[in-house]
Amino acid sequence: MEKHALALITGILCSPSLAFAGIDDLAETGFIKNSSLDLGTHNIWKYLDEGETDKRNVHSAWGQGLALDYKSGYLADAVGVDASYYGVIKLAAADNFASRGILYDDDGHAKGFNKMGQFFGKAKFSQSGVEGNLYGGWKLIKLGVLTTSMRAAPNTYNGWSGDLTYDAYRLRLAYLTKSLNRDSPDKVNFMTSDGHAIDSIYTGDIQLKTDNLTALYFYGESEDYLRRNGLELNLKQNKSLSYGVQIYMTQALDKWDGMANNKKDFDHRANHYAADMTWKYNGWTTKGGLAYTDANKEGGIGMYPRHMSKNSRGTFNSMTTAGLDYMRDEEKVLSLDVGYHITPELVLGINTHYGFFDFQGQPVKEGELNIYTLWKPASKKLKDLSVFAMIGPGRTYEHKGTSPIVDHHGNIKSSDSFAAEFRLDYKFNIF
Repeated sequence: MEKHALALITGILCSPSLAFAGIDDLAETGFIKNSSLDLGTHNIWKYLDEGETDKRNVHSAWGQGLALDYKSGYLADAVGVDASYYGVIKLAAADNFASRGILYDDDGHAKGFNKMGQFFGKAKFSQSGVEGNLYGGWKLIKLGVLTTSMRAAPNTYNGWSGDLTYDAYRLRLAYLTKSLNRDSPDKVNFMTSDGHAIDSIYTGDIQLKTDNLTALYFYGESEDYLRRNGLELNLKQNKSLSYGVQIYMTQALDKWDGMANNKKDFDHRANHYAADMTWKYNGWTTKGGLAYTDANKEGGIGMYPRHMSKNSRGTFNSMTTAGLDYMRDEEKVLSLDVGYHITPELVLGINTHYGFFDFQGQPVKEGELNIYTLWKPASKKLKDLSVFAMIGPGRTYEHKGTSPIVDHHGNIKSSDSFAAEFRLDYKFNIF
């Protein structure tokens, strides 16, 4: 039990309302009556056959995830406690499974695992139109420069977070010190690329949300390592047409500057700019986007780093969110996603990216084309069921670290890939 959760939970247990309440009285409070317990199941298989490092590898993992989520009500309409327990069962794995982020890497062996992923105290208040929340402990975080990634289990963070909302405005802040990765039961520190500990990540964002406009600005730092500013805009012209803009700017700090060159993704600054447009018409949803990255690196191909450290997940909502690709220095990217509702429950679509840039006078190209389907039943009994599948080829260049691999003629070598994914999610409400 961590000190942040203990601080809030101790406050809950010492509150006057609870101190003078008997067990029978407690059972009638909102703390118990408004609590809930859900069981989530997450079956996921991911496959990738690639040769980016001049060696053909198959990365594949299949796991069954289980999530038990408890949410309390509020005692005296002010304080409560939430907790989530996660377990993942190994179903299958290739030798090179680790990049799939599903199963636990125990010294090269794929294994299942279980963990108490969330355990936090919560407090809320409301005054003169201002709504506020405070959280302390291990928690899912999608705030500022950090986000949560879900495979068979999610990653979570330990620390303090909170928010204030007034009318169309929302302010959120967080101070975090440790993490639990999505594919591991181990509590770990944030780390630099060369393996040194980062004491904390602090971040915040402010949002304006109206019927037609959502504007989000965020800021954050991983201590003495990276500093990031971001802006995300979404404008709805009408029910059919909307536009999006994403700007992410990252600056190197002392710990980054002190690393060896081969550990860095970029030299001093890395920026990513993207814009998209979504059009909905008669069962069709079409989304197209453009993106550009500026991430200079001496002696190699620089790239924009999505994450603020090792053992954290970075906020990134550009259409180019596809692993490490499409965020190289001076890379221009065209993205397209077209989905059609065959029925109200079933979507069939294609998702594609094409990126291009020059390196030392040579053109470099990469791309992919995926076919996907998503089924969400309309039945109330199955409203929390979803089935997703995707498959398709890709092409990029061979590299070692950030340096391209060339053939005996000095030409950058290309590499084909093939990826597939299946996911089935379902949630049961126990009470």
